[in-house]
Amino acid sequence: MNAKDRIQQYIDYKGISNSKFEIEVGLSNGYWRKTKSISSSVVEKILRIYSELNPLWVLTGEGEMLRPATISTRDNLNISGGNKGNIRQGDVNNNISISLPEKGTQKIIDPDGTVTIENTSSSVQNNLNEIDMLNQRIQYLERIVSGHEATIKSLETTIKSKDDLICILRGSLDKQD
Repeated sequence: MNAKDRIQQYIDYKGISNSKFEIEVGLSNGYWRKTKSISSSVVEKILRIYSELNPLWVLTGEGEMLRPATISTRDNLNISGGNKGNIRQGDVNNNISISLPEKGTQKIIDPDGTVTIENTSSSVQNNLNEIDMLNQRIQYLERIVSGHEATIKSLETTIKSKDDLICILRGSLDKQD
């Protein structure tokens, strides 16, 4: 089996028509059907477009068709509320059970397939506490600003009275001259 045969196996696995494959890779119409072997530049294009393909498998036939931890939409994912959930290499062609996280938690699936559960409720509580503290700070600053506004108003009144007094005094000095 050569690289072209292995890629054809992948095309069949994905359920892609040869013409759609040619269009996606940028090959001329009928190229795939007519050619017996493919050049390295065509293989590079194919691997760039179909990044889930394992290059070692395409070139040598060794390893799995798909890169490790690659799950395509063709795979049968059973999403349930059960307690299963580890995805292991080699499970790509098998059923995989992924349980949904409980309220207040999140599940993180690492590339090696291990599942870590993090409690998000404490971070939510921390965020609520921080919001409360920020609201209290806003209220404090609003009180300070309103106190300054009163002081400014008082100063404006004082300055206006002093300006009025200066005008009166200037007027009386002008009359004496």
